[in-house]
Amino acid sequence: MAFLPALKYVMWGLAGFAAALRPAVGAPFFSKLEELGGRVARRPAVVFLGLGLVVLLTRAALLPFWPVPKPVIYDEFAYLLQADTFAHGRFTNSTHKLWQFFESPYVLQHPTYAAKYPPGHALAMAAGQVVFQDPWFGVWLSCGFMAGALVWAMQGWLPPDWSLIGGLLALPLAINSYWMNSYWGGAVAAVGGALLLGGYARVVSRRQPGYALAMGLGLAILANTRPYEGLVFAVPVMIALFLPRPRWKALALITVILVPAFALSAWYNHAVTGDALQLPFTEYARQYARIPIFNFQSLHQGGTYSNSVMADLHQKWEPAQWLAARSLQLLPDRLTDWQRIVSTLLGSVLFGLLILGFLRNLSRDRRIRLPLICLGAMLAGSLIEVRYYDHYFGPATAALLIVTVQALRHLRQWQPGRRLAGRFLSRAIPVLVGGMAIANQGAVILRQEPPENSQPRNALRDRVAAKLLDDQLGQHVILVRYSGNQSPHEEWVYNTADIDRQDVVWAHDLGATANAALMEYYKGRKIWLFQPDINPTQLNPYP
Repeated sequence: MAFLPALKYVMWGLAGFAAALRPAVGAPFFSKLEELGGRVARRPAVVFLGLGLVVLLTRAALLPFWPVPKPVIYDEFAYLLQADTFAHGRFTNSTHKLWQFFESPYVLQHPTYAAKYPPGHALAMAAGQVVFQDPWFGVWLSCGFMAGALVWAMQGWLPPDWSLIGGLLALPLAINSYWMNSYWGGAVAAVGGALLLGGYARVVSRRQPGYALAMGLGLAILANTRPYEGLVFAVPVMIALFLPRPRWKALALITVILVPAFALSAWYNHAVTGDALQLPFTEYARQYARIPIFNFQSLHQGGTYSNSVMADLHQKWEPAQWLAARSLQLLPDRLTDWQRIVSTLLGSVLFGLLILGFLRNLSRDRRIRLPLICLGAMLAGSLIEVRYYDHYFGPATAALLIVTVQALRHLRQWQPGRRLAGRFLSRAIPVLVGGMAIANQGAVILRQEPPENSQPRNALRDRVAAKLLDDQLGQHVILVRYSGNQSPHEEWVYNTADIDRQDVVWAHDLGATANAALMEYYKGRKIWLFQPDINPTQLNPYP
């Protein structure tokens, strides 16, 4: 499907020529489409519930061709451990007697065995594991909720028909992106941001203070998914809530939600770290990480590591990222990050150019001034972070869609030479972006590339364990030995919340002397040596 990029540019070129020479082309079709959309948009509950169901049903229907994703990234395995812990009715797990063999990135081994992340995203995954027996279905559900929450937020800021267009623009993000098709997250934080922004619009513009409860819930979700980015996003909203006068009733309702939410967070922190004020994230950083949270901070001394993966990640790769974030390289790197974020969240970088093109108009538009300020705060806040990924921007997803749709509204009024070029482009661009998203994902599905061709090699973990259980009776331990030349991002040693109850336990090879203790502990199991850098599918009996 190598022709698709070329086709995209051809379609954009044709759209540009049509706007310049024949802006009335397709007008009857678009008018009928807008009339139908307007009738649907007048029923807001149908819109946000319907779009959520479209996401869920579409992705479920694609499962035979586009199966449940395999975890490959450190973060994904950590979230899976956290979800499995919650699904078993626990906040955390006891430290294993031989925890050194299971030491892996982003997982605490002591004072308890737990992931370092806030619990919000993993709670959604745990719901999927409990209800559907697979944590990915929690991701699936959260993306459906996200689609509904985003359009609900837009309905508070935009006319009904334009909020529907914004909801349609969000469908590729909810269905096609890695937010749906991995375990990295993004959707739950986007729900939090949408509840905060949509609730604010209803409290202030419609004078419905009861929606402050939605704001409180949004703040609680942001605090338990993306704490720093959520704070950066929330500060302008909370300042605006007190201008030009304090809205004490709304604040009281927000407090009703936040007090128990933060009490639960403190309880969770205490269970994991032993201190209600010590986040698992900061406890992990204290034990292992060399880089600080922000690029203006100094490097830490770092910890001691029992295996090469931990050492490579924290002593080599992360400090290199920190150095780049403190140099002039930061600006081009962030520009690339922002471009990628726009492509992921909106389907095309063209929408980013549209916002820039109408930035002067948008800045004068009182209707969307607060979402625009929130976006500016998020962009500024990203400049002090060492790394930045698309899901970090999750809290501002609704704000970005609101500003984008408002830019489309300004584009619709653009009439160069009294020609209705803007009207044609405002209609054609969403159709082209949506069509290209469908075509690109269809190409991925048709290719049906196996994991070893399209993902890092550790996507084969489940296949290696399943083949072992098919070929050999009993329970097993796989000792993973790295050559020292492996990618620092291909870790194989991750386990569930109940390590000793697994049929296949993954552990690091720590040398013959140390391994003897492991073999004695698991003397009823068969021990295998696995060298994924040499052959990621072959197991040999441990000598």
